[in-house]
Amino acid sequence: MVCQDEETKYWTASKVPTLTAWEGSRLKMMRLDALPTYKKGDLILGPVEDTGRYFQQLRRQPGLDTSYWRVYERKEELKGSALYSV
Repeated sequence: MVCQDEETKYWTASKVPTLTAWEGSRLKMMRLDALPTYKKGDLILGPVEDTGRYFQQLRRQPGLDTSYWRVYERKEELKGSALYSV
């Protein structure tokens, strides 16, 4: 969040700890540079219906942490294949 002025920043900082989005959740203020960064890459995969199987296979690769990988975009190509941005 970018605040208009210092007063707004301090008010927001005082209110955030008292907010809850859902039961058991907590919100926390932190500096922008403390947030995790994500990189976007492309994977060319085969048939669209096999997406789950491809991600399972990738998760089995030693040293490859795919726990934070998400499909952000899918473009279906000819013959049912797809280009995924993860």
